[in-house]
Amino acid sequence: MATLWNTGTTGVAVGSVTDSNVGEFPWSTTCPIGSALPAGTTCTITTQFKPSALGAQGATLVINANAQAETLSLTGTGVAAVNLQLSIAPSTGSATTQFALTLTGATPSGQLSLHTTYIPTPGNADITFSTTIWTADPSGQLTVTSSHDSPGTFENWFVDTATGLSSNHVVSVVE
Repeated sequence: MATLWNTGTTGVAVGSVTDSNVGEFPWSTTCPIGSALPAGTTCTITTQFKPSALGAQGATLVINANAQAETLSLTGTGVAAVNLQLSIAPSTGSATTQFALTLTGATPSGQLSLHTTYIPTPGNADITFSTTIWTADPSGQLTVTSSHDSPGTFENWFVDTATGLSSNHVVSVVE
Protein backbone atom coordinates (compact mmCIF):
# COMPACT_ATOMS: atom_id res chain seq x y z
CA MET A 1 0.00 0.00 0.00
CA ALA A 2 1.27 3.47 -0.87
CA THR A 3 -0.09 6.51 0.92
CA LEU A 4 -0.11 10.02 -0.53
CA TRP A 5 -0.22 12.89 1.98
CA ASN A 6 -1.05 16.47 1.20
CA THR A 7 0.32 18.46 4.13
CA GLY A 8 0.01 21.73 2.24
CA THR A 9 -2.70 24.36 2.22
CA THR A 10 -3.91 23.83 -1.37
CA GLY A 11 -4.98 20.82 -3.43
CA VAL A 12 -2.33 18.67 -5.16
CA ALA A 13 -2.96 17.20 -8.62
CA VAL A 14 -3.06 13.42 -8.82
CA GLY A 15 -2.37 12.71 -12.48
CA SER A 16 -2.31 8.94 -12.98
CA VAL A 17 -1.39 5.49 -11.72
CA THR A 18 0.03 2.92 -14.14
CA ASP A 19 0.87 -0.72 -13.55
CA SER A 20 3.07 -2.75 -15.92
CA ASN A 21 1.48 -6.06 -14.87
CA VAL A 22 -2.07 -5.32 -13.72
CA GLY A 23 -3.13 -8.95 -14.32
CA GLU A 24 -0.90 -10.26 -11.53
CA PHE A 25 -0.67 -7.06 -9.47
CA PRO A 26 -4.15 -5.51 -9.58
CA TRP A 27 -4.56 -2.23 -7.71
CA SER A 28 -7.25 -0.02 -6.28
CA THR A 29 -7.15 3.52 -4.98
CA THR A 30 -8.92 6.08 -2.86
CA CYS A 31 -7.00 8.86 -4.65
CA PRO A 32 -8.84 11.33 -6.90
CA ILE A 33 -7.05 10.43 -10.16
CA GLY A 34 -7.34 13.24 -12.67
CA SER A 35 -8.31 15.64 -9.91
CA ALA A 36 -6.79 17.21 -6.80
CA LEU A 37 -6.08 15.71 -3.39
CA PRO A 38 -7.49 18.28 -0.94
CA ALA A 39 -5.17 20.04 1.52
CA GLY A 40 -4.58 18.17 4.79
CA THR A 41 -5.83 14.78 3.50
CA THR A 42 -4.41 11.44 2.45
CA CYS A 43 -5.29 8.74 -0.06
CA THR A 44 -3.99 5.24 -0.70
CA ILE A 45 -3.07 2.99 -3.58
CA THR A 46 -3.32 -0.68 -2.68
CA THR A 47 -1.92 -3.55 -4.74
CA GLN A 48 -2.54 -7.28 -4.51
CA PHE A 49 -0.57 -10.25 -5.80
CA LYS A 50 -2.54 -12.78 -7.86
CA PRO A 51 0.05 -14.88 -9.70
CA SER A 52 -0.94 -16.56 -12.93
CA ALA A 53 2.25 -18.64 -13.06
CA LEU A 54 4.73 -20.29 -10.71
CA GLY A 55 7.99 -18.52 -9.85
CA ALA A 56 9.16 -14.94 -9.53
CA GLN A 57 6.80 -12.28 -10.88
CA GLY A 58 7.20 -8.53 -10.99
CA ALA A 59 5.63 -5.24 -11.99
CA THR A 60 6.31 -1.53 -11.90
CA LEU A 61 3.76 0.83 -10.38
CA VAL A 62 4.13 4.48 -11.36
CA ILE A 63 2.26 7.17 -9.42
CA ASN A 64 2.12 10.63 -10.99
CA ALA A 65 1.17 13.31 -8.44
CA ASN A 66 2.18 16.94 -7.87
CA ALA A 67 3.85 16.94 -11.32
CA GLN A 68 6.29 14.20 -10.23
CA ALA A 69 6.49 10.47 -10.88
CA GLU A 70 7.19 7.94 -8.14
CA THR A 71 8.16 4.46 -9.35
CA LEU A 72 7.64 1.43 -7.13
CA SER A 73 8.85 -2.12 -7.87
CA LEU A 74 6.39 -4.90 -7.04
CA THR A 75 7.59 -8.50 -6.66
CA GLY A 76 6.08 -11.81 -5.63
CA THR A 77 6.61 -15.53 -6.02
CA GLY A 78 3.86 -17.77 -7.36
CA VAL A 79 3.72 -21.13 -5.59
CA ALA A 80 1.61 -24.23 -6.07
CA ALA A 81 -1.62 -24.22 -4.10
CA VAL A 82 -1.69 -26.40 -1.01
CA ASN A 83 -4.35 -29.06 -1.32
CA LEU A 84 -4.20 -31.40 1.66
CA GLN A 85 -5.59 -34.80 0.80
CA LEU A 86 -6.00 -37.55 3.36
CA SER A 87 -6.79 -41.15 2.58
CA ILE A 88 -7.15 -44.13 4.88
CA ALA A 89 -6.72 -47.77 4.03
CA PRO A 90 -8.52 -49.94 4.79
CA SER A 91 -11.68 -48.06 5.71
CA THR A 92 -13.11 -50.89 7.83
CA GLY A 93 -11.59 -53.68 9.87
CA SER A 94 -11.36 -55.48 13.18
CA ALA A 95 -9.63 -54.25 16.34
CA THR A 96 -6.38 -55.82 15.11
CA THR A 97 -6.48 -54.13 11.70
CA GLN A 98 -3.68 -51.68 10.99
CA PHE A 99 -5.09 -48.44 9.52
CA ALA A 100 -2.76 -46.26 7.44
CA LEU A 101 -3.57 -42.55 7.13
CA THR A 102 -1.70 -41.07 4.18
CA LEU A 103 -1.52 -37.31 3.67
CA THR A 104 -0.23 -35.43 0.61
CA GLY A 105 0.03 -31.74 -0.24
CA ALA A 106 1.23 -30.48 3.15
CA THR A 107 3.90 -27.84 3.71
CA PRO A 108 7.22 -29.62 2.97
CA SER A 109 8.85 -30.66 6.29
CA GLY A 110 6.01 -28.79 8.04
CA GLN A 111 4.17 -29.55 11.25
CA LEU A 112 0.69 -31.09 11.11
CA SER A 113 -1.82 -31.68 13.86
CA LEU A 114 -3.86 -34.88 13.68
CA HIS A 115 -7.41 -34.62 14.99
CA THR A 116 -9.54 -37.68 15.78
CA THR A 117 -13.13 -38.04 16.94
CA TYR A 118 -14.78 -41.29 17.96
CA ILE A 119 -18.39 -42.46 18.04
CA PRO A 120 -18.60 -45.77 19.92
CA THR A 121 -20.87 -48.58 18.85
CA PRO A 122 -23.72 -49.12 21.35
CA GLY A 123 -22.47 -50.58 24.61
CA ASN A 124 -18.93 -49.19 24.30
CA ALA A 125 -17.50 -46.27 26.25
CA ASP A 126 -16.68 -42.96 24.58
CA ILE A 127 -13.00 -42.14 24.12
CA THR A 128 -11.52 -38.65 23.81
CA PHE A 129 -8.45 -38.33 21.60
CA SER A 130 -5.83 -35.64 22.16
CA THR A 131 -4.52 -33.79 19.14
CA THR A 132 -1.10 -35.11 18.13
CA ILE A 133 1.65 -33.34 16.18
CA TRP A 134 3.42 -34.91 13.20
CA THR A 135 6.01 -33.71 10.67
CA ALA A 136 5.61 -34.07 6.90
CA ASP A 137 8.54 -35.25 4.82
CA PRO A 138 10.40 -32.86 2.47
CA SER A 139 7.82 -33.52 -0.29
CA GLY A 140 4.85 -32.66 1.98
CA GLN A 141 3.73 -36.25 2.56
CA LEU A 142 3.04 -38.14 5.79
CA THR A 143 1.81 -41.64 6.63
CA VAL A 144 0.59 -42.53 10.12
CA THR A 145 -0.23 -46.17 10.93
CA SER A 146 -2.35 -47.14 13.92
CA SER A 147 -4.86 -49.65 15.14
CA HIS A 148 -7.93 -48.90 17.22
CA ASP A 149 -9.13 -51.44 19.76
CA SER A 150 -12.61 -50.04 20.37
CA PRO A 151 -15.53 -50.81 18.06
CA GLY A 152 -17.01 -47.68 16.51
CA THR A 153 -16.48 -44.96 13.94
CA PHE A 154 -13.31 -42.85 13.87
CA GLU A 155 -13.07 -39.56 11.97
CA ASN A 156 -9.57 -38.21 11.25
CA TRP A 157 -8.20 -35.01 9.69
CA PHE A 158 -4.96 -33.05 9.65
CA VAL A 159 -4.40 -29.31 9.97
CA ASP A 160 -1.25 -27.84 8.41
CA THR A 161 0.09 -25.53 11.14
CA ALA A 162 2.01 -23.36 8.64
CA THR A 163 -1.03 -22.55 6.50
CA GLY A 164 -3.95 -23.32 8.82
CA LEU A 165 -5.51 -25.43 6.07
CA SER A 166 -7.40 -28.57 6.98
CA SER A 167 -7.34 -31.82 5.05
CA ASN A 168 -10.52 -33.58 4.07
CA HIS A 169 -12.05 -35.67 6.88
CA VAL A 170 -11.92 -39.44 6.49
CA VAL A 171 -13.81 -42.08 8.39
CA SER A 172 -12.73 -45.57 9.45
CA VAL A 173 -14.88 -48.17 11.18
CA VAL A 174 -13.75 -50.79 13.67
CA GLU A 175 -16.25 -53.66 13.78
